[in-house]
Amino acid sequence: MPEKGATDAPRAKRERAVKFRRPAAEVVQRAARRVVRGGKASFTSQAEFQRALLKLLRRDEPLAVLGGGRLRRLLIDVPGVRMTVRFTERATSRPLVVCPICSSPLAPIHNRTLTGGTVVLGQRCTRCDYWTHGARRVPVRYLFSEAGIDGRPRRMEEPRPSSRRPPQGGT
Repeated sequence: MPEKGATDAPRAKRERAVKFRRPAAEVVQRAARRVVRGGKASFTSQAEFQRALLKLLRRDEPLAVLGGGRLRRLLIDVPGVRMTVRFTERATSRPLVVCPICSSPLAPIHNRTLTGGTVVLGQRCTRCDYWTHGARRVPVRYLFSEAGIDGRPRRMEEPRPSSRRPPQGGT
């Protein structure tokens, strides 16, 4: 008759088998820069960008997973990747506690009145560029593109040549 502990060990190993792995922040950020530098310069949705990024990450780690919230939090401060957010406004009475983009705390936006007091006009994120006012701004689309080190888009149109003639100098 086999011992009870001997038969349970392989089953316990199978139950604790790793089903997914979250890649390190540096690995995700490096891969994101490679994805936007690759053949496609911009992605028109978070899901499209996430699929391309996971495809690259899963070359090295087949069990890699990455959620949308973590993706946004990791790519806010990354040089070389520009994340643009489009919003819609919705009326709601429930106050926000955290930023809907990066889950950071929100700080009130104050305005001084003529009598010297202050009024809260809205809220702004302490980490990213999100802000809202009486009608809440809700993110509806995330766009990802390549950016330079300073955060500006890398592929800018060349300035159009002026149709005006340069002044003629002559005396």
